Amino acid sequence: MTFNPLSIINRIFSAGKTTKTITERRPNNHAPLQEKAPEPSKEIIAPPKHQLNSPEIEFLSMLEGKNANDASVLGWWCAFHNLDREKLINKLKGQGYIALADYKVGVHKATVPSLKAILTMHGMSTKGRKGDLVERVLEHISQDECTRYFTESYWAMTPKAADIVQSAELRAKEEDDRHLVLIRDGKYEEFKRKVYPNRNEHWGTEDTFCETVEFIMRLCFQGFGLREEVRRNAASFVARRSVNYNSRGNSGCVKEIIEYLRSASYDPLALTIPDSLKEYANTNSITLGEDVLTVYTTFVINKARQNAELNNFRRLGYKTVSVDSVACDECGRKKRQRKYVIDEVPSLPVGWGCACTYSL
Repeated sequence: MTFNPLSIINRIFSAGKTTKTITERRPNNHAPLQEKAPEPSKEIIAPPKHQLNSPEIEFLSMLEGKNANDASVLGWWCAFHNLDREKLINKLKGQGYIALADYKVGVHKATVPSLKAILTMHGMSTKGRKGDLVERVLEHISQDECTRYFTESYWAMTPKAADIVQSAELRAKEEDDRHLVLIRDGKYEEFKRKVYPNRNEHWGTEDTFCETVEFIMRLCFQGFGLREEVRRNAASFVARRSVNYNSRGNSGCVKEIIEYLRSASYDPLALTIPDSLKEYANTNSITLGEDVLTVYTTFVINKARQNAELNNFRRLGYKTVSVDSVACDECGRKKRQRKYVIDEVPSLPVGWGCACTYSL
């Protein structure tokens, strides 16, 4: 079995308003002076009290809308964090953090063929888009019959669980903002210590981590027609994402970039896009804006990771490396693996749709 270090990647991983003080004067030397109103103490809003740790809270947030009949859902997350999934589900149910969602969720998640089938049983029209079918089912078919027909159940967070998740997300957002400052200031080592306090927790080495971030900060969004300060700030979102292997995807990173560019008076639809990316987008019916930026961001992150990994192999003294290809049209390789002399291996990814990786 070939050892692929990158296979480890996805595993490792106002104060209260002060009361105005009023002091009345004694107009006739007889009325008593009114005492000063005491200044209120500054209120510190504490996070909701609960007995969940960080991995359990993240599990809770990811469980929303997931199939309750599937015992394998989020099993990978539990395995990574050494959590017993069944016990955790029972804990969340027992403490009132999750419950089965309303039957309407099951109708919304049903397949088009199943929606058409129940409508046909009731002699109703099956024309229209899925949203039309769902609306027709909910309007004309009883809850009891829907529950019997659509047997899949789904998890939903209770209001107190939503409060906990929202509080955790706000704290995570504040931490993310601090990380962006470190990246923009070039403090990559300090950034790594904040994200991965345990030196062995992140894939690769200290050099690999910092090279990934540095690569993106140097090259990301070059040629897009952005001022250098704006370019670096936009690139910092990509750099932060490039060394983060939690459940947040690249699309979320792109949304942050678009919001930032608009705040800097740039139209995401009017950016200068590389010609080859335009051609790839046209060929694959990818629209300009968010979708194209998602392709670009994914490509740059992969490029940075593969570049850093290859350099790490060189430091470790390896003379040859393999390219793992999964029917990659961009590379045109038919075999799953191909060996290269390390200084002659192609720079991955070789194109916008390439998903190949280096391995030993």
